[in-house]
Amino acid sequence: MRKMFALLVLVAVLAGGWYFASPWLAMKGLVDDAQAGDLASLEERIDFVTLRENTRNEMRDQIAQREGRGGLLDRIGGEVAGRIANEAINRAVTPEGLAAIVVSGGLAAPLIPDALRGQEVSWDVEREGIDSFRAVSTFEDGTPGPVLMFARDGLGWDMVGITLGDGG
Repeated sequence: MRKMFALLVLVAVLAGGWYFASPWLAMKGLVDDAQAGDLASLEERIDFVTLRENTRNEMRDQIAQREGRGGLLDRIGGEVAGRIANEAINRAVTPEGLAAIVVSGGLAAPLIPDALRGQEVSWDVEREGIDSFRAVSTFEDGTPGPVLMFARDGLGWDMVGITLGDGG
């Protein structure tokens, strides 16, 4: 009976440890791979198919909101913006592009505002349940950075979404 109780306690401790530690370990692994430039390992941590689709959907929603405010020219502009955004997503959502976001907080370091260049990016994990979490970044001066979304994949985690703004 004691052995069974000890086994149950061990299983509970391991499950609790996984629940609390695995998102931080996943994010630390992603940051370490990005800083080391280990693109192969980075590819294993990111579900690029889902990430591209989620990013396209977010862009479509933003374009649709803007189109609703105007007339024909806004609709034409929205169509053009949608095609440009789709091509930009295909080119940017790569291991190299995601490594730049994780390390510098921006897709293209030269495009980051001067005030944010050279600042360290810190990451904090926010749980959203047992199957997902968000990694929220902040620049040294407190300016919000990108937010990465993760989904559980077995006992591990895959990055499946990103918001480049304040994540709000």
